[in-house]
Amino acid sequence: MCGGVVLGMVRAMTQGTKHDKKSEGSVKDTVISMVISLAMALIAKIYVVEAFVIPTGSMAPTLLGQHMAFRSPETGYSWTVNPWYYSGQAPLSPQGVVRAGGVREFPIVSDPMTLSAVFGERIPANNMYPTGLNLDPREPVALRAGDRILVQKYLYFISSPKRWDVVVFKNPEQSRENYIKRLIGLPNEQVWLVDGDVFVRERPANVDPGSSNDPGEDSEWSIARKPDLVQRELWRTVFSSEYTPLSPLDRRTGRRFFTTPWSGDGWETADRRVFRTDRAERTELVWDHENWPVTDWEAYNDQRRGAGDVSMGRSSGVKPVYPVSDVRVRAGVLPERADIRVEATVEARGHVFQGVLENGRAVVRMREQGSDGAWTDLASGSAPGFRAGRVTNVEFWHVDQSLHLWVDGRRVVEGSYSWGPKERLLHSTGRHGSDYSSMNALSPVSLYERSKPRISWSFEGSAVELHRVGLDRDVWYQPTPYYDPPQTNTPGFGTHPWNLATMGPDHFFVLGDNSPSSRDARMWTGVDRDVAQQIDDTRGVVHRNLMLGKAFYVYFPAPRSMGRIPIPDFGTMRWIR
Repeated sequence: MCGGVVLGMVRAMTQGTKHDKKSEGSVKDTVISMVISLAMALIAKIYVVEAFVIPTGSMAPTLLGQHMAFRSPETGYSWTVNPWYYSGQAPLSPQGVVRAGGVREFPIVSDPMTLSAVFGERIPANNMYPTGLNLDPREPVALRAGDRILVQKYLYFISSPKRWDVVVFKNPEQSRENYIKRLIGLPNEQVWLVDGDVFVRERPANVDPGSSNDPGEDSEWSIARKPDLVQRELWRTVFSSEYTPLSPLDRRTGRRFFTTPWSGDGWETADRRVFRTDRAERTELVWDHENWPVTDWEAYNDQRRGAGDVSMGRSSGVKPVYPVSDVRVRAGVLPERADIRVEATVEARGHVFQGVLENGRAVVRMREQGSDGAWTDLASGSAPGFRAGRVTNVEFWHVDQSLHLWVDGRRVVEGSYSWGPKERLLHSTGRHGSDYSSMNALSPVSLYERSKPRISWSFEGSAVELHRVGLDRDVWYQPTPYYDPPQTNTPGFGTHPWNLATMGPDHFFVLGDNSPSSRDARMWTGVDRDVAQQIDDTRGVVHRNLMLGKAFYVYFPAPRSMGRIPIPDFGTMRWIR
């Protein structure tokens, strides 16, 4: 009996000892795993990937800094706007600005799809306020945080940066600040921004890094074309028919606030989201370029405070608004018969550019404007044919001096034309490339009259319906001057033949996607003292040693709010192109 009890106690003690040892091992393994995980996380943060928050709108709408989000109740379109004015007492809602007489003035925001005000009430002009005034918003708009992004650190120690990468770097003017821009110019290159596009050439052997006023011959230059994924990221929607308001009349006044920019003889387009013609003979659908000129205006920068300096409901503010002829037209084509001929046409720069689809063939071509002569075919090839009663999605691109036709998301033909920067200026402005005296620092909008695009569709052979009829424009890099004294009104870096952007063997040239509102390499006027002493004193460039890495993913977009609870907007998580 006693022996059995003792034996049982020994067994219990033995089992307990084994269990304790197992527990100790489990705890030890857990602690080791946590330490390793923490170490790996720290290593990843220091050497591999780091998170950053976008503070401003210089890369909008590709990447958003602090902003306000709007959605039109008339069209259903959603867009973002740069923050206005905020007080310390209520930092989450715009407070307006106090004007003469203690009147608080708020900006007016326009729906990009209708050009009508959706936020704020403007009072008519009077003696005190000649341009009118917005006294009070209809409702407060909360300030939303910027996008949170992931950056591959030290990637460029392994592989060289590529043109069009979105890069994070130390600001050469203030080395404690992190900046994010798009990489445009590479080492040992010269960059010249001409009519909104990027031209590059190899740096001449006798030219030092910095600036140069000798553009040389056109044959030395080539246009920098964007990869497809980058180009699709940079398209800016001017209008798309699915956002036609359900009612074009203001509910309060009964006045019409919207007229479609597309029209044509025999077409039903007014107040419709689906356009239709019953004609089988050739008919045209034409863009209203007078009331809806295609410009580099950014909805993100909409901050107008009255009716002054407004073009078609859009304000240029202190920045000029330039015409943009790099555009994409798109539509879902639903013919009654399969043997339909479809043409998309862009007229600009003294030329006509056209894409044609007919009988399983695709052609892109061009000719001089006003000429009845033969077309110059830039490229041709086979394409999927249209089917009666079936929607075929068609896109025609005129961008970076190239023409593309896409059918159902597949490019079927691509062609290009090779103008140098001087020839481009001649066609865009009517001025010879050597006539630089006419290109002052401000590069007036009137200089680019020939760049205003005229856009149309034509159809022949069948009645047809069009769905999702859209017009998009490319990013347009403005010829912005320096603003800091004593260089006020001096041509910005890379924007003028008198001030070409010239890179050395370790230099990069960067620009913001929101070109009208980006302080980037065009306007940098100095170099941080520490950077100048320890790295490089060349103005307007980013040295290789200031590069932090490549931005590649938005992992936490600006959260939406539900009361006081922030809700992550997982639907806008995205790769950065």
